[in-house]
Amino acid sequence: MGSQVPVWIPIVVALLGLAGVILTQVLSGRREARRMAEETAREERRWQREREARTHETRADAYAQLMGVLEAFDGVLFQARAVLESDKKLDEHQATELRAVRSEAQHALGPVVLHAPEAVRRLVSDATLPRMRLAAMLLDPADDDRAKLRPAWDAGQRGYRVMRARMRADLGFDAEPVDELYGAQPTVVSSSSESTSDPADTTSLPPPTS
Repeated sequence: MGSQVPVWIPIVVALLGLAGVILTQVLSGRREARRMAEETAREERRWQREREARTHETRADAYAQLMGVLEAFDGVLFQARAVLESDKKLDEHQATELRAVRSEAQHALGPVVLHAPEAVRRLVSDATLPRMRLAAMLLDPADDDRAKLRPAWDAGQRGYRVMRARMRADLGFDAEPVDELYGAQPTVVSSSSESTSDPADTTSLPPPTS
């Protein structure tokens, strides 16, 4: 008599084979899902880096534009203030130039307000409003209070230094330590971050910001 294979053995072998196929498919599916998740994560990181680079570039352009306009604004303000402090009046050309740079400063605020973080946006008004007030004083023929001109200039310079330092820090550049300017009332502060011991000795325009 030949030995007979029990019926359950082929069934078990078939089930084991089926289980092996299913397990292989499950493991392959998991590997594929993991690969796809890693690929998605890499793609997201790449897009994130590109978005950050574009944001950094856009923000840097907005900061540079505003700084450049404010530097030009300061040049005109300085000259106009010197005219009035010498008991003279602005001529039409000087008044027109002052209105033009004031308008340019107003237009340069938009990109910064849009792209800058809140910590920077809060400082923009501290740098720009004193300049706007000073321009209004200089353009008002009925305002002959010369004593108000210098404090407005100083406030704008102080606000500019703080804003500029925060902008540079936001872009990852080295920045001037300006904590001491909060609440302080220093003498004239130039755009080059230098102050004079005697305000009366200041006779030159602030140098451009590097």
